[in-house]
Amino acid sequence: MNLRLEKINLKYSSKIVLADLDLYFEQGKIHALLGENGAGKSSTANIICGEILPDSGSIFIDDKPVVFKTPADAINKKISYVHQTPMLAESLSIKENLSVGIKKQYLKNMTATTDIWLKNINLNTKTKQLGSDIRFFAALCSALIKNPEILILDEPTALLSSLQKDFLFENLRKMADNGMNIIVITHNMDEAENYCDTITYLENGKVCDIKELHKINIDYKKKKNINSERIIFENICCRKKDSIELKNLNFFIQKGCISLIKGLTEDGLYLLENIITAMDVKHCSGTIHFSNRYTVNLKKNDFNPRILRYKTGFSVGIIPTNKKFRGSNPNLSVEQMLSARFIEKEKNTSQLTDIFIEKSKVNISKTEKSKNLSGGMLQKLLLERELHNNPEVLILCNPLQGLDVDSCNHICKKINSFAENGAYILVISSGAFPSEYCDFEFKLTNGTMEQL
Repeated sequence: MNLRLEKINLKYSSKIVLADLDLYFEQGKIHALLGENGAGKSSTANIICGEILPDSGSIFIDDKPVVFKTPADAINKKISYVHQTPMLAESLSIKENLSVGIKKQYLKNMTATTDIWLKNINLNTKTKQLGSDIRFFAALCSALIKNPEILILDEPTALLSSLQKDFLFENLRKMADNGMNIIVITHNMDEAENYCDTITYLENGKVCDIKELHKINIDYKKKKNINSERIIFENICCRKKDSIELKNLNFFIQKGCISLIKGLTEDGLYLLENIITAMDVKHCSGTIHFSNRYTVNLKKNDFNPRILRYKTGFSVGIIPTNKKFRGSNPNLSVEQMLSARFIEKEKNTSQLTDIFIEKSKVNISKTEKSKNLSGGMLQKLLLERELHNNPEVLILCNPLQGLDVDSCNHICKKINSFAENGAYILVISSGAFPSEYCDFEFKLTNGTMEQL
């Protein structure tokens, strides 16, 4: 099926998201929708998939006008969408997630689809036990078993290894050759040039000439480690069913410095994030020493970073990898999302929200739903929220994900300024967080840790 958009307009409060947007996607090809954060890429996808109604404009499938008032309308027209954050129920197994809301006629496609994309993965595994990479492939299977003729993927390779990325596009190419119309939303120019047949570049909600994306500017000198106070993670172990085993991990965060832990989900990085942020410390052992003030024994299951102030004097700011559901909730307004933690302390949450929006330079109304935020907009707002009380400890998981390069530069400098003012900063990243900004670097490989 060929897809055409004509004169699409969309506005959130004072922000023009899409302006007279014209697009054409031909069947049998892989199309890249490229642009900096906030250019309108995800909003375009949401309109095609019936999640957002445009203010004006028309959508045509094979030159016939269509109207999508709900996602079900788009699905009925053979359009499937895989979100940047996979829409899967945590408490259900992969198989149960693939079966939810699926017409019986499509259930027969489950085995053939999962044999390709989830080979050697136990379909009875609960979603909460999956790493981000396998979650993506599970969400992709959920889309593909509906036999779509148009498939939209939002930043599909953000948390994939290079081998997984090659695997993904190799199979996407086969599907395109068989007539599927595939649209890939990406920030990655190399990815667009290497794997896609067409590239459309958006800027400020309009199609424009393809531009060279900026690069992260490294202008940083490592700090002198004059303060020896450390938070030490000692012999961290975790053994869970259907998950990689973490084996005696030892690392630390030093006052006034930035520590980076890099690795991939399949190496146990997401599991380690869950432990450090106290989302899941079952089946874990090891100790955490907070600068000789307080020691946590993980076996006792008494670790909660948010209440450390009462034990150690430390306040903690956390940005999780799953920003949409752990750092926020799509159904909350921007004000509710940004002020929920401060309601008891702040009399005027509306004014506080205005401060966060102004500092983050995000053009959004505080009454808008959080689901209307792009990944990069949400990232910047969450950072301002977590920095509000000048936390002594910052745990930042994939803090540059979904950001344009200018925003990456700004956030790296802001993180560094907090370190210079004496904060303990831990960055956990499966993406390209620049090592040059870090004072200590650790690598997680197959459940084991080494200091670089």
